[in-house]
Amino acid sequence: PLPPSEDDEPDKAPWQFLIRHFLGSKEQTPAPSTPLDPSDLKADVADRSVRITWLGHSTVLVQYPGLTLLTDPVWGKRAGPFEMAGPKREVPPPLSLKDLPPVDVVVLSHNHYDHLDKRALGWLHRHHDPLFLVPLGVEKHLPGNARTASFDWHQYADLNGVRIHCAPARHFSARTPWDRNRTLWASWYLEPLNDAALTVYFAADSGYASHFAEIRERLGSPEVVLMPIGAYRPRWMMRPVHVNPSEALQAFSDLGAGTLIPIHWGTYDLAEELLHEPPDVLLKEAEKTELRNAIEVLPVGGQLLFGEG
Repeated sequence: PLPPSEDDEPDKAPWQFLIRHFLGSKEQTPAPSTPLDPSDLKADVADRSVRITWLGHSTVLVQYPGLTLLTDPVWGKRAGPFEMAGPKREVPPPLSLKDLPPVDVVVLSHNHYDHLDKRALGWLHRHHDPLFLVPLGVEKHLPGNARTASFDWHQYADLNGVRIHCAPARHFSARTPWDRNRTLWASWYLEPLNDAALTVYFAADSGYASHFAEIRERLGSPEVVLMPIGAYRPRWMMRPVHVNPSEALQAFSDLGAGTLIPIHWGTYDLAEELLHEPPDVLLKEAEKTELRNAIEVLPVGGQLLFGEG
């Protein structure tokens, strides 16, 4: 178990957080962004390589030779049921949906509005016809004629030379006050069947728990981890469902992974910490360990190429 963190607070009613969060004011500095040339995404990926591009929040484009995969695609101006409701997007997507390369697979982690954008999913279905891989029950949120496969934890599919595992997470699901935990939530582990290519773990949205070590034991240590680091305050409310930066480092260590790419920060104002805070705290905490050189903080639109390409 982790020791109590410095930002622990006594229990409070959830309505107190909501009042402070939605009626209070903060001077925000969102995640930095960089111009993204669509041609950079359409270039072929060399054998035994993987290209990773952060498109904001939990939306990541992962490109292997022969397989392009998109995680939790969200392009909405607000993370909510209506254009005028829900947290506002503070940094725009670095490219439009129409500028994406052909998408073969979309993986969804759960049904929260900041992870499941029905408009974006509908556009992808109409223009790319990808295969949607989702946790159990989430398929009901997809277009009716979409190509879909739903999974329980520890099930997997083999697609174009990559084994895509549905893995555990510590979270919850809901899109209304009446459907809490009616559908499953998950993380995803990408295992190229060519041993020379890199494994990538999309940790999605999760609190800290033993599943990180269990994933390492079951599937092996991933070379690259897409790790959430934001929306962690107040801890009395967020601890069960969102890691804070120090817990993200502990999870990374539990996984025995090679590179940590922070996600789930700087895009939507979902909690009490400032938008720019999570990577600052992450790097400060990492300086106390041997993990600092393993962290690659990307701007929105930032890209990394791993392997021999």
